Amino acid sequence: MKRLLSAILLCLLLSLLSACASTPVSTTPTPPAALQGDTVSGRILFCRDDGIWLWEERTARRLISPPATQPAFSPSGEQIAYVTVRDGASDLLIADQTGTVLTQLTDHNPAVPVGSLDRVYRAVWAFYPTWLPDGNGILAAVQTAPPVGDPPVDAPLALFRYDMTGQRQPVFSDSNAHLGRSIVLPTGDLIAVRTPLGSDSQQQLVRIVNGRATPLAGAPTPAYDPAISPDGNWLIFAVGVNGGSDLYALPVDGGAPVRLTDIGTARAPVFAPDGNTLAFLAVPSGGRGFDLFIAEVTITAEALSLGPPRRLSTDFAINADGGLSWTK
Repeated sequence: MKRLLSAILLCLLLSLLSACASTPVSTTPTPPAALQGDTVSGRILFCRDDGIWLWEERTARRLISPPATQPAFSPSGEQIAYVTVRDGASDLLIADQTGTVLTQLTDHNPAVPVGSLDRVYRAVWAFYPTWLPDGNGILAAVQTAPPVGDPPVDAPLALFRYDMTGQRQPVFSDSNAHLGRSIVLPTGDLIAVRTPLGSDSQQQLVRIVNGRATPLAGAPTPAYDPAISPDGNWLIFAVGVNGGSDLYALPVDGGAPVRLTDIGTARAPVFAPDGNTLAFLAVPSGGRGFDLFIAEVTITAEALSLGPPRRLSTDFAINADGGLSWTK
């Protein structure tokens, strides 16, 4: 995520916003390919071509036009929180399940010229919305101070809670690190991605309890893209391995991490609502970018394991940092 922020800010400083703009896309939905007979139960959101797409049964179509990323279904599946990025800033929005905007929670667009250095210092970034369990608000990682450095690309991010009117409350900040994607445990504790300042590759998972963060016991480093099982007992996340990434599982209450995939590019896990299937992104052998995979989940009293992964899409070039969201 920090690399994404740095790249966008550098584009501003070099007056190359046109090169960083959204890629034009066709209004004709791209049909899925290489489905291998699978029909997905429920609805999965993913990001490609700078917009948000919906996979339902055996069909993929664009749901929210660019620029839009990092979608998250509400607990009921009736609303979608997402991020829109434009002109050197990003905002949090809520849409209904058809993709129609209901409300904009933030307004981070300063009244200064696009491409100016003043805008770099005054614009604000927001990322990674995740819904609270009651559906009455979201958590997000939001910039808390102007960027620093030369060029100024290092902007601190902290966790905030937003209600549906856009009112926010601070949840957790760390003066020595950026906070990224987060999830809420059944206990109300948080799991979040923490990246120490000045580091692009040492993301770690931390558990936040009563305003205090500690490294998640058993989680390797670097680790990111956390997801929780519907029963609240298991975490699955991506771990950096030999310059790539694979998925690991860890009991929420502690234990030894278990490696689930050996693909070398697996990211962005998400459980099906019933907990019996996992979707994730990976770059297949010979592929041109991330595609969508699913695998059956087996949970026993002591372990979680995955069945053989099955590839759903072909050459979709999905944005892995945009993540996945799955609802009924």
